[in-house]
Amino acid sequence: MRRAAAIALAALALGCFPARRGDDARPTAAAARLGVRVALGVVPRGQQPPRVDPSGDAAVSFAGRRYRGRFRIVATDAGSLVVNELPLEDYLLGVLPLELGERPAAERAALEAQAIAARSFAVTRLLASRAGRGRSADFDLLATVADQVYGGMDVERPNASAAVRATAGLVLRYGDRVIVAPYHSSCGGETAAASEAWSGGDEPYLQRVSDKIPGSERYYCDIAPRFAWERTLSGPDLNTVVQRYLRSYAAVPREGPGAVRAVRVVSRTASGRANVVEFRTARGTYDIRGNDARSVLRTTGGELLPSSYFSVEVEVSRDGELTRIVLRGNGYGHGVGLCQWGAIGRARAGQGARAILQTYFPGTTVGPIPSALLVQ
Repeated sequence: MRRAAAIALAALALGCFPARRGDDARPTAAAARLGVRVALGVVPRGQQPPRVDPSGDAAVSFAGRRYRGRFRIVATDAGSLVVNELPLEDYLLGVLPLELGERPAAERAALEAQAIAARSFAVTRLLASRAGRGRSADFDLLATVADQVYGGMDVERPNASAAVRATAGLVLRYGDRVIVAPYHSSCGGETAAASEAWSGGDEPYLQRVSDKIPGSERYYCDIAPRFAWERTLSGPDLNTVVQRYLRSYAAVPREGPGAVRAVRVVSRTASGRANVVEFRTARGTYDIRGNDARSVLRTTGGELLPSSYFSVEVEVSRDGELTRIVLRGNGYGHGVGLCQWGAIGRARAGQGARAILQTYFPGTTVGPIPSALLVQ
């Protein structure tokens, strides 16, 4: 075991992703050619769409950014939809720096883990498109947080690009299928099962995982800027955001829910996150899912609550009127799957990309993109 760990660390120092038991042979030429279609945005009617390079040999530009591959323009009711068509591996070069940032060489394992997770996510979107279950017949992915943030050539960074190339063609698999590999900034100490954040059932590889460092009281992700956080909303600000956002998650009267009188966490999930949050107002009481409460308890500027891993302290005046609430919590994001700051902490501790991924996605293996997907 010590010898294997030494080999893995030596390979990491050399900038390569070591093979293991033949489960991740280098990608074929077909894998290298696998392409994606990324929707970048819409040019309004009356404005000139960007230049289209049919060869894909030169960089193309849109909205002040340069992109690899080529553009395809799709006419829509709103204007011209700009779709960037390019190889999957080139797409990932513009994803990693925005989703994890450019990390130092000592944290290369975190970048490699992120590259494999991001590639897996993209491949599942390709599979959905080919099965007729994609968002649109015109593209596979959006270039936003709705899928993965993609910024083209101008955001590419050397260490992130090296991690993409070192893991080229590798995805996360559970049995024979490629998994959707969700990730988030910081779990706050423990990741969440899928059902804690989203409706629907659990997956065996999306379970609660402790991020505690063995033999200590610390956590791998406690280096995160938002490992612990606090947000205060005044009574008027709370009324504003509840009036604005609650109706998206509960049936409220046409005139709105009215002034908020109390907010409390009714129940918690197995990982300690808010499961049901109750909003008691002048016109009724509304129970909503904890993860949805993040969208209701925004700032007045629209910023989501960092996570559903929170507690609520309510302050009232002498006459019983709610004056403010204080929300204290841990973590940033939905909490399911790969904890990015946890991956960085684990990389600093010497863990490799495979160990990181198999911790956050138990029961999975790293392997090549399925050959069936490579048939264009």
